[in-house]
Amino acid sequence: MRHIRNSYASETPVTDGQRVYVYFGSIGVLAAFDLNGSAVWNRQIGAFESNQGWGMAGSPVLHGNRLYIVNDNKVQSFIAAFDTKTGEQVWKVNRDEPESWSTPVVWEHALRTEIVTAGSRRVRSYALDGSLLWELAGMSDFGPIPTPFVNNGLVYISSGYPGSARRPVFAIRPGGSRDISLKPDETSNSYIAWSQPLLGSYQTSGLVYGDCYYTLLDRGFLLCNDAKTGEPIYGRQRIAAGANFAASPWAYNGKVFLLSEEGDTYVLQAGREFKILGKNPLNEMAMATPAVARGSLFIRTQSRLYRIGKETAR
Repeated sequence: MRHIRNSYASETPVTDGQRVYVYFGSIGVLAAFDLNGSAVWNRQIGAFESNQGWGMAGSPVLHGNRLYIVNDNKVQSFIAAFDTKTGEQVWKVNRDEPESWSTPVVWEHALRTEIVTAGSRRVRSYALDGSLLWELAGMSDFGPIPTPFVNNGLVYISSGYPGSARRPVFAIRPGGSRDISLKPDETSNSYIAWSQPLLGSYQTSGLVYGDCYYTLLDRGFLLCNDAKTGEPIYGRQRIAAGANFAASPWAYNGKVFLLSEEGDTYVLQAGREFKILGKNPLNEMAMATPAVARGSLFIRTQSRLYRIGKETAR
């Protein structure tokens, strides 16, 4: 089974420039291909169903010679590491989580390198050997979708299930140990730089650009907070009537870009003033977050893959 908005290939491939690694969580396959498309290795790591029967979506993460996979399901959730050359499992750690669709992030900072994962019960950070470094309670009641990301020396984590009384964003400093959860009357502590209890979005990941933290809500509103303090800069601003969003925002060259499910890319002025500069239509449904690589923008719509970049002289 799967959600009507999901597919059997929701996970994003990753490459180290020599191989392309793909993971199909709903059928339990992890595989590597060379750049000519030939299979290098293929591993069956188990197909597990989510509690809701909605399928999987967390993508593999590459760091050094390891691939990291998080699969939160109704049988036995886990995080595991695999060797990129052989596909052999290096380690596997069980997780006390019902289900999630969030991709982990590898956080490199001066103190150490860690793997940060989001879950409905706990945010957890693991060392590169799979040992638990720290954890944090207070996420939404239902499995998170947004991916943690790193900026300004902080890791930003969010979840925003619409039916939950908690839809938080946390900005976390390096060096955490054991349980760093906030007390009921706290919005920050030694390791949590700031938090906002109702700022999280359901599907889209947040964006930090300059000194702004942007939240794109599925129903077409954008909010802006100070990325270092969490203080509001502007509240909900309607992007366009009837516009819906599943893809996360991205930014460059002083602009923020928002790709709607209807296939329209809204171009906004970055910074503390909300201002829409333009709209670029693709005239086809789009739900995947675009990728930026080597000066090109890759956009996947329902039936097409676009590469957009500067025209080069022939």
